[in-house]
Amino acid sequence: MNHKKLIKSLIPLCEQASEAIMQVYTSKDFAIRIKQDLSPVTKADLAAHEIIQKGLLALTPDIPQLSEEDESTTFQQRQQWDRFWCIDPLDGTKEFIQQNDEFTINIALIEQHKPVLGIIYVPATKTAYWGSTQLPAHKQIDGQRSAQIRSRPLGQELIIAASRRHGQTRNDVLLKPLYKYFRRVHNQAVGSSLKMCLIAEGVADFYPRLFPTSEWDTAAAQAIVEAAGGRLVNATSLQPLAYNEQESLENPFFYVCGDPQFPLEEVALHRATPPA
Repeated sequence: MNHKKLIKSLIPLCEQASEAIMQVYTSKDFAIRIKQDLSPVTKADLAAHEIIQKGLLALTPDIPQLSEEDESTTFQQRQQWDRFWCIDPLDGTKEFIQQNDEFTINIALIEQHKPVLGIIYVPATKTAYWGSTQLPAHKQIDGQRSAQIRSRPLGQELIIAASRRHGQTRNDVLLKPLYKYFRRVHNQAVGSSLKMCLIAEGVADFYPRLFPTSEWDTAAAQAIVEAAGGRLVNATSLQPLAYNEQESLENPFFYVCGDPQFPLEEVALHRATPPA
């Protein structure tokens, strides 16, 4: 498939979904309900889901879709797919509800269990990130000309992209053996898949995720990070995350780094054998 043509079609689709999200965002009439997994969903999630679902069906009618807001797809169906869209219509619903602007639209194309194309759109700033196995990673701000982005090599300062809600104490313990390599270590807290976008564009160096996520939370970001020169890997095996291989759609814990030479083996070893 021609990824450049797909991206050109996906950007206006994300813009359309973004407009629906921002209408709800500014109205503050969220119609929040709690799903079975105890995560919140709003009418913005559902409106974006419907727009993206219809848009992708028109764009690629032969490619099935797996969306966070569609609970009808069974594992038996998914087992037959060698290519599909993996979608989070509104990643960071808790950030959306808190109105801190740190929420995104995530769309990824998966082939043979690997994310080969990803786009992340930030409705509050009208910023798009994308990348694929055919295209280098790019960033485009509010319709301006897009620019290629690249993850950065490690330097004397380590910037950690940290969740606003999960795991700071656990991260501090995990990263303690690495602090000797850096003159300064700084945490930058941000919500949703934006943490991984910061790594792709060379603003942050490392993101350890030791709390649960789902496949639609990482698929688009993984394609972008890899296109930017970075890695997104299983925290145990240090291999890239794979998709749609099992009934559960929950990811293993994972690490994201901008520099492929980041000492992940030392982090993994420290996690596996914590001090007594």
